[in-house]
This record gives sequence, C-alpha cells and structure tokens, in this order.
Amino acid sequence: MLYNFHTHSCFDDGEDHPENYVKQAIDKGVAALGFSAHAPIEGDDNQWCLNQKDLPDYCNKIRSLKEKYKNEIDIFLGLEMDYIPGISKDFAAIRKKYGLEYIIGSVHLVKNNENGRLWFIDGPEEGYKKGIDKIFEGNVKKAVEAFFLQSSEMINRQKPDIIGHLDKIKMHNKGRYFNEDEKWYHDNVDMLLEAIEKNKTIVEVNTRGKYTEKTDSFFPSVDILKKCLLRKIPVMINTDAHEPRQVDRLFDEAKDLLRDIGFKETQTPFFRSKIN
Repeated sequence: MLYNFHTHSCFDDGEDHPENYVKQAIDKGVAALGFSAHAPIEGDDNQWCLNQKDLPDYCNKIRSLKEKYKNEIDIFLGLEMDYIPGISKDFAAIRKKYGLEYIIGSVHLVKNNENGRLWFIDGPEEGYKKGIDKIFEGNVKKAVEAFFLQSSEMINRQKPDIIGHLDKIKMHNKGRYFNEDEKWYHDNVDMLLEAIEKNKTIVEVNTRGKYTEKTDSFFPSVDILKKCLLRKIPVMINTDAHEPRQVDRLFDEAKDLLRDIGFKETQTPFFRSKIN
C-alpha cells in the first residue's frame, strides 16, 4: 500500500494548499495521506512552523478534505511536534485539544542545558556548523549526544506515535564533523532505540534527505534500520513532502531497502502493510 503521513503544506513550510497534495496523491495512487504541519513553538518567530492563530483553521481544513475525498483516499489529521525541554507544550494535551489523530515527534532545535541556547540543525550548513562552534563551544560529540538525549526524553515523556527522522543530526555531516561508525555514536543510537522499543514508537523511514540530496541515505541509516529489525521495532515510510509532487518520492526505493534488510511489513498508527 502506498501512503504518506509526513506532509507539510502552505500552513507551515510547505509550498502549496493542502487540497493540491490530496489531488496529487489520488493521481499517484496513494491510499492514505496524513498531514503533519509543524506545531507552533512558543517564543519562536521562525517561518517554518504553523502560526498558533492558524492552528484551528488548519485542523478544520484537513477535516473538510477528509470528508470531501472520503470515497477516494483516507486522510488523517496530525502534527509534527518538536520537543524542547522547558519550551514545547505537552503532546497529549495538544492532541486532545485539537482532536489530532496522530503525532510525529521530532527534534529540530537541540538545547544545550548548560547555557539554555538552542541549536537549529535543519537549516543551512553554515548555521549547523555555527551552532556547534558557538552553542556547544566546538564540542561536536557533546552536541550530538545532546540531540540523542533530547530525542530519548521526547519518546519517554511525550510518547508520540511516530519518531521523525531519528538521525537527522547527520544531515550536514557526511563524515565531516563526526564519525557515525564510532562506538560513542552507536551507544547514543542504542539509548534512543531502547526508549523507542519500550514505548512501542513507530520509526519512520524518511526519504526527504535523499531526494533533496542533502544526505546520501535515508533517515535513519541502514545500520540503524538493522538494529530496529533486531529489536522488532515497527517502521513505516514517509516522504516528508513539502510539495505535492513529493507525496510518493522514493517510496518504492525505501520499500525495497526494507525488504532487503529483512522487514516483512510496515506499520502506520492505523494499519499494517505487507512488503511485497
């Protein structure tokens, strides 16, 4: 089954109106489409998040599309929520207040608990490097460990349905800042996977880094996916679409990779799908 539950529209940092994603998904044979706008972040004036005042309109729009296209595609209402200690809101409270059907939990802003400053890891590489130098005083190991610790806390404390791009910390790396093969890195990955396994969180295979050529591989890496298989952690495929044409980008390639690793099925918050 072709599906995508990681979709951004003009309500946040996507490029088009939600209905155009729906139409494109139907044309491409997508059976289920979930919208996951970046949830508002208090005190954050960036342009990549949903504005708090627009949150009710976003929810109403997705619900209206759900009804309008109910005979052609299954549509689900969600949010991609960032976890930032002391700043982000409680996931369960937001879910209940707005009637969300699922939540993707992600870390885009890494907090240095010693100085309280935030490192934005998803922008241009210049900002990524500056964050290591200025916020973590050039200590890349400390910066990476902070990312994984914050991600683990998110899983244990907020319990999202899905964890988004769990090794996004590698996006600008490509072996230049740290070595993903070193023991300390795998120890941090294992810490996060232990939390994911305990809380029965779904790991998304996020294809965006690869099709935008920001990474050479999917999020997460093959080694991490192999660890997921050994731990029997459920996985799903998401394209993290920011344009309608991206709703199925590299879905089949990701499915083939999962089959080659040994996965027999994918699992969304709503259904399982066999990997043929």
